[in-house]
Amino acid sequence: MRKKRKGSDILYPNQDQGILESTSDSQSQLSNLKSHYSLEDYARLRKRCKEDVVGNEHVGSCTNRLVGIAATAPPCGTSSLVLPGRGLKRKIGCIDVATQTGRKNKIEDDYIVGATIGKGKFGSVWLCQSRATGVEFACKTLCKGEETVHREVEIMQHLSGHPGVVTLEAVYEDSDCFHLVMELCSGGRLIDQMIKEVQYSEHRAANIFKELMLVIKYCHEMGVVHRDIKPENILLTTSGKIKLADFGLAMRVANGQRLTGLAGSPAYVAPEVLLGNYSEKVDIWSAGILLYALLTGVLPFQGDSLEAVFEAIKNVKLDFHSGIWESVSKPARNLIERILTRDVATRITAEEVLSHPWILFYTERTLRTLSIKSKSKSHSAPPSQLLATTRLDNNECRTLYGSISKGASPASVARKFRLQDRRAR
Repeated sequence: MRKKRKGSDILYPNQDQGILESTSDSQSQLSNLKSHYSLEDYARLRKRCKEDVVGNEHVGSCTNRLVGIAATAPPCGTSSLVLPGRGLKRKIGCIDVATQTGRKNKIEDDYIVGATIGKGKFGSVWLCQSRATGVEFACKTLCKGEETVHREVEIMQHLSGHPGVVTLEAVYEDSDCFHLVMELCSGGRLIDQMIKEVQYSEHRAANIFKELMLVIKYCHEMGVVHRDIKPENILLTTSGKIKLADFGLAMRVANGQRLTGLAGSPAYVAPEVLLGNYSEKVDIWSAGILLYALLTGVLPFQGDSLEAVFEAIKNVKLDFHSGIWESVSKPARNLIERILTRDVATRITAEEVLSHPWILFYTERTLRTLSIKSKSKSHSAPPSQLLATTRLDNNECRTLYGSISKGASPASVARKFRLQDRRAR
């Protein structure tokens, strides 16, 4: 029987761990963003409960365990697809020069291994320092028997070079474990920042989301489906740039290839995953759940049990016109509606997300500056103050939509905004 890969809970130096357990009113809505319960844990517990019934044991405890479970978790799963490149030792040895040294050297020969900075079901994450350069890295230790290790290493090497993907520096092997030396992201995880801040401005959310979609677009162009997009797996650099991490559930696919198998985290999983047949667009759905949480401070699909959460994901119609959404611009709502559609054929792609007016407005400096200058004429506040509060209005949205639909570039759209600004003077 194949062993299943367990999820991680990575902590970073100087991280306020107390935030993760906070139950204050301002953060209670986000309390279910972090959990150690996954889809595969759920499947195993269901199976255990059935065995209890067969053995004539009392199943009340099982029912209780399935109720009140948090809605998301670190990754814990495997695919029913055949894993590529069986023969872990051989596979790791031939991937890349950067990973071959681990076949000959011990990690202690090249790195000074320091304190534990993270712990999870799979093992530990250590701080380490290169003996040659003095540069610090994170070392992720995976116990042998984890058959997804070679797949994770292969995919990370396949995606290497993109600024939004955590860099894999080297892989080492000893009698018990594999040690993956990776880029250290000292800014911590996006989930921890979200729990502290609860709700983001549209400007900030759009910039984070654009960075994420650029990485997802790159992954899909390279034939990789991540399958576990969530804030726990998004790391931050010291400058605040995002890095996508944890490719333990990722799969390489050919054009048009369908995926099967339960993988991901409950609150972020796409409805088609629950039905057992899906494509790379599951990453778009999961990213849309993240955007929803960034803008509102809550998750869209909730329930008292995982069954209730899954039913909500498959059936509940989201309302984007009242309550918490009244303070969010219509273009932002339009984007999330186009992402969180259960009709996979009409769900927006990563490329379409990046050309959406809401994304362009908040991430293309020329467009946003022109809008702020125009609005500052009718406000007493200076443009610097309007920067934090200005939102894309409906007229601007229609202008952007019309221009983009005709194939116009952001630069040409900016010129159109500039011309309108001159006429208004």
